Amino acid sequence: MMKHFSLRQNTPIVVRLCASLVLGCAMFSPLAFAEEPRRDTKIDVATEGLPKKVTFKAKDLYQHAKFLASDECEGRLPGTPGVEKARKYIEKQLKNAGFDEIKRLPFEFISDVKLGKSNTLAAHYDQSIKTDSAWYRKPNGTTANYKIDDDFRPSRISKVDEIKDAPLVFAGYGISAPDKGYDDYANLDVKDKVVLVIRGEPETADGKRIGKDKPDPHAAPSVYANFSYKAATARDKGAKAVVFVNGKRGISAAERAQLESFERGGGRSDSGIVFLQVFPEIADDWLRSGGKTIETLQKAIDEKLAPQSFSVNGVKVSAKVEIERVNTNDVNLAVVIPGSDPVLKNEIVVIGAHYDHLGRGNEFSLADKGDMGKIHYGADDNASGTASVLEVAEALYKNRAALKRTVWIMFFGAEEMGTIGSNHFVRTPPEGFAIPQVAAMLNLDMVGRCREKKVMVYGVATGTTFEETLKGANESLKLNITTTADGFGGSDQTAFVAAGVPVLFFFTGSHFDYHKPSDTADKLNVDDQAIVTALVYSTAARIINAPARPQFVKVEAPKTTGFGGIVLSVLPDYSFEGKGLRLSGVRDKGPADKAGLKGGDIITKLDGKNIENIQDYMNALRQLVAGVETSVSFTRDGKPMETKITPEKR
Repeated sequence: MMKHFSLRQNTPIVVRLCASLVLGCAMFSPLAFAEEPRRDTKIDVATEGLPKKVTFKAKDLYQHAKFLASDECEGRLPGTPGVEKARKYIEKQLKNAGFDEIKRLPFEFISDVKLGKSNTLAAHYDQSIKTDSAWYRKPNGTTANYKIDDDFRPSRISKVDEIKDAPLVFAGYGISAPDKGYDDYANLDVKDKVVLVIRGEPETADGKRIGKDKPDPHAAPSVYANFSYKAATARDKGAKAVVFVNGKRGISAAERAQLESFERGGGRSDSGIVFLQVFPEIADDWLRSGGKTIETLQKAIDEKLAPQSFSVNGVKVSAKVEIERVNTNDVNLAVVIPGSDPVLKNEIVVIGAHYDHLGRGNEFSLADKGDMGKIHYGADDNASGTASVLEVAEALYKNRAALKRTVWIMFFGAEEMGTIGSNHFVRTPPEGFAIPQVAAMLNLDMVGRCREKKVMVYGVATGTTFEETLKGANESLKLNITTTADGFGGSDQTAFVAAGVPVLFFFTGSHFDYHKPSDTADKLNVDDQAIVTALVYSTAARIINAPARPQFVKVEAPKTTGFGGIVLSVLPDYSFEGKGLRLSGVRDKGPADKAGLKGGDIITKLDGKNIENIQDYMNALRQLVAGVETSVSFTRDGKPMETKITPEKR
């Protein structure tokens, strides 16, 4: 299950709403067994209209998950040998079940960011400035050439560009919030210049911050501490580059002596500006002509929350950033069971799960720092859903001659990277598939940690017959089902419901092992998962053979908290790699819907702030005020448009 946003302090927002938030903060409690799980449960299912009884076995589900969540598959990161091994395993199981043709549906996306070989940084000093600095790397004449990793490092969100002899300015924390009584950029000309800023945000000794009436030293970092906010603010002010540096407050000497790791996630889209980090000693050397240091400037700003910005005379900066954004080929897998009814065979029921995970950890990992680099096994997320769909596929194939509608059984790739596989599939469907033909989509994500026979099913109100169908499917199984009307959320069904397809999303709850190396196969409750799998099968069979397809119902946006408490009720298209924020859809009767926005629109400006990527959008969203109308600019079919939108607080 994809995680929408990472809110680690001072790191770029990685675009995504936390799955637990989207799904109603579902049960973060670990599943523990007093003794070794049985894994011997067998569930027999006989469905009216289908001649063959089928059996779902816990041991079969476990064997699937055990391989998919093994060392051999290495966390199933898209574009790696590990995920290819998982694909081949899925294909082998489908062939064993009787499927002759397995469709490999490839797609491409930016999967990684790598540091190039030609990254340089230099400072050029005016002849009148003394060069006998106490700094450990003394300038050579009037030029100081710096070494990557020893002295500086580009950020993953940096633009690939070259800058020559750009004047230097110091802009405090790089914050422009005049409405909050603070602006590091006030009366500061930064056009075509390099902006030096301090990491984090101002804070007085008692914990008072910008825009906060009461001091709170324990408050989470605000938008102003975010890297992408600092980059976008400087970019929109006309700067050529941002150089950030660690201050002294709130950071240990050991941390201050380190540069931000380039290996951490994010950066698949750049910030539109060169973005670098230098050690404090280098920044102090740049500032020495004015008798300033980062430490003294930070103290002065923090004391009264008052900017200390100025142009740094006699220093010009040159830089070259080379970053490779790596394209990866990934694959959606599909098998098709043609319908037997001469009319209903033209309608499609989709049953799917994603089979990828986080490899050895990326920006969506929730692992402790010491666990980064370890295999994130993803047994529940989503080897469990993949295992159940494999078993449902085999069961449906046994009754293939009696299935009236056509069934597409899907294994989606790159879900964890932003539901990229399912979005690509919906936008560019293969031959023989059309969205208007889809009667329903059933998605399984994290169905392996069932507790007390509880299962959550989302999207029940999106199809007119779903509630009754679920009730009938569960009559003999006796699962404790909790339903939610809305079908949107952090998994592959979102692309379908945004396209007007009724969806059902099966989920057994989150847990402490979510997106960590500890999500291992031994913790799966496959005995109860067998019952959940039977529920999915029985529900799907009823929809496949029902006399009439469920009619799609637009469900009003749920009363859930949005990012920072503010919502526009849009559905970002995380696979979009152009400038702006493309929408895959909007929620019914939400602010965006009321403003006339719709799927396919590309937001280019919000509240006067340029939107070049999803990070820009999230930062702009965090600064909006509920109930206060603002402007939004967007393009629709290439035509620039603008409207007013009123954000809401949920």
